[in-house]
Amino acid sequence: MEHPIHPIVLDRVFFTRSIVVAIPDHKPDDGTLSIAPENKIDVAAVEEEEEPRRYIATMQSVLNSGGDKNTPYMIDMECVGMFIVDKSLSPEEAAHGVMITAHSVLYGAIREAVAWITGRQPYGQLMLGLSILRPKPTDKTD
Repeated sequence: MEHPIHPIVLDRVFFTRSIVVAIPDHKPDDGTLSIAPENKIDVAAVEEEEEPRRYIATMQSVLNSGGDKNTPYMIDMECVGMFIVDKSLSPEEAAHGVMITAHSVLYGAIREAVAWITGRQPYGQLMLGLSILRPKPTDKTD
């Protein structure tokens, strides 16, 4: 049985920012630590004559930017992915597909990096939870 080839191919992934700071006066409370990063993702087509179907996606995850001592770490990670899209997809389908694929790939890379880095920090490994891709909020004026 042949499997169809996915129309979006990951070319490469790299980090442009990897900051993990252990909070020196962290005071863990008795409750379960439940923290979620603020995630932002952007996708853009790369305009090239030779390769018009190339897209770049950038995802940033920030956690505890204010340095709250109840949270063990301040985290700021930025991951970039390059994708190649089959010409069978319209520009709208390509952008939408890359957004979904990039969210999964880039957030997965960020989660893995945070777990690995914090596993070597004084308060132990921090495993980020799931990230849900949601539409950008619209500005409603009544």
